[in-house]
Parts: sequence; C-alpha cells; structure tokens
Amino acid sequence: MTPRAVRDLNRIRDHIAADSPRAAERFVSALRTDLDKLVPFPFMAQAVGSHPRFRRLPYGAYVIFYEVTDSEVLIRVVEHSATLK
Repeated sequence: MTPRAVRDLNRIRDHIAADSPRAAERFVSALRTDLDKLVPFPFMAQAVGSHPRFRRLPYGAYVIFYEVTDSEVLIRVVEHSATLK
C-alpha cells in the first residue's frame, strides 16, 4: 500500500468515526480483508484505460485503484466515487 493509500484509508476511517468509531473500524477491517483477495486474483477488477496492470475496484461508495506488478499488488489510491470525474 502506498503512503497515499494509507492516508486515504485513515481519512475515510476518521470521516466514518465522526459518527461511529465502531463502524469505522469495521469498515476498514472489512476493506482490508477484501483487499487480501486481490493477491490470488489480481486481474479480477476492471483495467484502467488501456493499461492492463492498473486496475479499479469499486468498494461501496469508494473506488480502489491498484497496480499489478510482477511481485505484488500495490494499492495506490482509495477515492470516494463522488470525487471521480
């Protein structure tokens, strides 16, 4: 996970925690569990444009952008879908 993706997750957790700290922890925990599923199936999500190694995975109101390299699945960014153009 890139430093930006970590900051994104922390920001999302903090936003949710403003209403419910328990819901925030559940959300982040569930998201991380789902991200672990990318390791055996890295190409399960939609390619971004014509770049097959870059992928986008919808997750509730969020979209996870990641890169598939020869040695890892690298989570690059987690954005709220309303902020995407």
